[in-house]
Amino acid sequence: MFIRAKWLAVSLFVVLLAAAGAAPTPVPGGANGVSALSAKLGETVFNGVLRIKIVALREATDADHAELAARASDLTPTADKKVLVMQSLLRNGVHDDFTDLLRYTLADKDDVSVEIPDNALKNANIHILQGAAGRQAGAVLVDKDFVPVKLIVQCATCGAHSGFRPVRFTVPPVTVPPQ
Repeated sequence: MFIRAKWLAVSLFVVLLAAAGAAPTPVPGGANGVSALSAKLGETVFNGVLRIKIVALREATDADHAELAARASDLTPTADKKVLVMQSLLRNGVHDDFTDLLRYTLADKDDVSVEIPDNALKNANIHILQGAAGRQAGAVLVDKDFVPVKLIVQCATCGAHSGFRPVRFTVPPVTVPPQ
């Protein structure tokens, strides 16, 4: 009886040791994965602070280039580059003014990502009063074959206490047609 109890204790120890040494399941999302709410382009989603709607995501037109040149000098398309333009509508859903800086990141099917630079955002330092709305527009220079499949909206200056949750918008393939 004593030997059986001894073997049981040793077996239990080996099983616990093996379980502790097993590799943990990796968290999905890669090295810089973002836990975010999900929506489709054109939908309005409330993230705890703002109601965010991406109104447009498209290739820049000739009319856009004049306005973009005034905001950022590095947005000139070349033979192997194109400019993508994004427009958003933001509605303040909290009892305080919203004065934080938002970051917009585009990613393709291979998770190659491009961030819209702050100097290429119209109304980058947006101030939205309680219950009001504001618009932002931005542009980014990308490779000619870059086709975004998602747009991630994050707050660059919000503290952890703000309640701002990132939002991942799925981009339908027809939004930015390849040339």
